[in-house]
Amino acid sequence: MAFRRIKYGVEFDPGREERRESSGIGWIVVLVTVLASVSFVWIAIGRIFHRAEETDGREADTMQIVVAPEPPAEKSETAAATGPARPPPPDRKLVVSGFRDRPNNVKNLLLKLDAVAKTGDVAMQVATIEKLRSLPGEPVADIDADLVRRLGRLNMRWLVKERNAQWVSETTVRSGDSATRIAQENGSTLGSLRLLNPGLDADHLRPGMKLFVMNHPEFSLVIHKTLRTLDFNLNGKLFKRYYLPKDAPEIGMAPGRYETPANLRKYFRENSVGLSPDDAAEVDTFTPRGTTVIVSDS
Repeated sequence: MAFRRIKYGVEFDPGREERRESSGIGWIVVLVTVLASVSFVWIAIGRIFHRAEETDGREADTMQIVVAPEPPAEKSETAAATGPARPPPPDRKLVVSGFRDRPNNVKNLLLKLDAVAKTGDVAMQVATIEKLRSLPGEPVADIDADLVRRLGRLNMRWLVKERNAQWVSETTVRSGDSATRIAQENGSTLGSLRLLNPGLDADHLRPGMKLFVMNHPEFSLVIHKTLRTLDFNLNGKLFKRYYLPKDAPEIGMAPGRYETPANLRKYFRENSVGLSPDDAAEVDTFTPRGTTVIVSDS
């Protein structure tokens, strides 16, 4: 019951009781509405985050290592020794599937390779690829072919354009020197001398000239008859791999150890080592006479 004070006492006020009941019900309605709104928003946010997590999971499982394109050059690496320039190979992305399931050391190296590839650091890319390929158990066997192709391009750039100090040194032309003699004294070829010194007039050397030369490299060639590949090794490490056509005639060399003659390209043709003309010229540019050739049945 509700009462109200009046001038001369207290009397019953039924309207006040109704107003109290109406006010209580109104607050309950407001509270329920607020709770329902909060629940709806919470559920909506949860769904958004769940979808984001699913998307992140799918993206993380496939990694793309973006390799920045090399700056354009007027001539390719071996153009000085092999003729007209070839168009540069198209830029490629190394697609790594199953990224989440790989061992942590593999994932860390792949992430590192992605980071250094974007900076253009050739030395770090080479070192990272070599570490990936040397891991026990061959955890990157599914992408090894792509890694090897990238390694070859990087090594060629590191040698010719950046003149890696591991392989290249500087020499001074002496009186009576010839380009051929300088190359031979440094265990190299005239082709590589021209390649390392663009614009060199090999017939007009002057005493005191500074030239870049290969620093007594130890090259070897390994031909895999079944795999149909030719590995070009420098100082005991894979420098670049060349791929022979699958439908070409069988390689006409028995397994064993050989030495390269003076005319390497003719030697390859006679023994059905089916390198493309450009690849054969590139190998010939760096390979001095007497380089070891190992032929394997593998």
